[in-house]
Amino acid sequence: MTGNLLLVCSYPKSGNTWVRFVFEALRRGPHRAISINDMGTGLYAFWRRALFDELAPVNASELLMDEIDDLLPQVYRRAAAESGDPLIVKVHDMAFRTRSGEWLYPPDSVGCAVYLVRHPFDVAVSYAHHLNISVEAAVDMMGRSEIMAPSGPRLILPLHERVGSWSGNVGSWLDQSALPLALARYEDLHADPVAGFARLAAAAGLAAATTDVARAVEAARFDRLQQEEKSSGFSGRPRSSSQFFRVGRPRSWEGALKAGLQERLVREHGDAMARLGYAADGSVLPLPC
Repeated sequence: MTGNLLLVCSYPKSGNTWVRFVFEALRRGPHRAISINDMGTGLYAFWRRALFDELAPVNASELLMDEIDDLLPQVYRRAAAESGDPLIVKVHDMAFRTRSGEWLYPPDSVGCAVYLVRHPFDVAVSYAHHLNISVEAAVDMMGRSEIMAPSGPRLILPLHERVGSWSGNVGSWLDQSALPLALARYEDLHADPVAGFARLAAAAGLAAATTDVARAVEAARFDRLQQEEKSSGFSGRPRSSSQFFRVGRPRSWEGALKAGLQERLVREHGDAMARLGYAADGSVLPLPC
C-alpha cells in the first residue's frame, strides 16, 4: 500500500484550515492559483460520506456508527492506493482503533500525521463563535467525550466523528506510535510561519524551497482569507457561524473568557496543557523537553 494520506489532525478550531491551505498551495506549486473554495475537500464532512459510499461495499446509510468505523480503514486504503498524489485529509477524530483492532487511519496508507494544537483558552472562544453557542457551552463540550454528528439507528447524511474531549484528543495523538507524527503549536506557526511550515512540509514529504513556503504563507495570510470569505463566501463555513475566518491570532480569548472558565479549563485539562507548554494564565511557554 502507498503512504499517500497526509493527515492534518486537530481538535476543532486549532488552525486546521490554515495549515491545509498552505499545504495545498505547496502541493500545487507556484504557478497555480488557490482559493479557499478551491483548496481540496480534505475528504471531510460531505466528501467523507461520498468517499465512503463510493469505495465501501455497502452504503453508509445502511450501517451503524461502529460498522462504519470498521469499514473506514478499508476505504482509506483504497483511496490512498488509487491516488497518484498525496491526499490531504482533514481530521478531527481522535486517534483510535476500531472494534477489529485496526487504526481508523491505517498506518500502511499514511505518510505523515501533522497534529495541531492551540491554547484551549483560544479554542473555547473560537469554538463558541463557530457553533454560535455560549463560551460556557463550548467549555462544556471541550470537557466531554464528544461525538460530532452522531447517528441514531440509521445514518441520515454526515459521517460521525469521534472528537473526544480537548485533552483526550491531544493525548490520543501524542501517545500513539503507529503513525509518524509532527506536532505543531498554532502560536509557534503564527510567530514564525515560514520556518514552522518549512518544518511541517519536510515532515509531510512536500518538497519545497524556502521561497515556495514563503509564497504559500503569503497566499494564506489571514486578512487575505478573511477578505475572500467576505467577497465570495466560504463553502467550509457551517450554517451556525456568521464568519469562519474571525480573528486568526493567539490570545483572542482575552476579554471574552471569564476567569471562572479559565480556571475550569485548567482544572479539567491542566495535564495536557502543561505537556504542551500552555500556562494557566493564557501564556505559551517553550515546549517541555
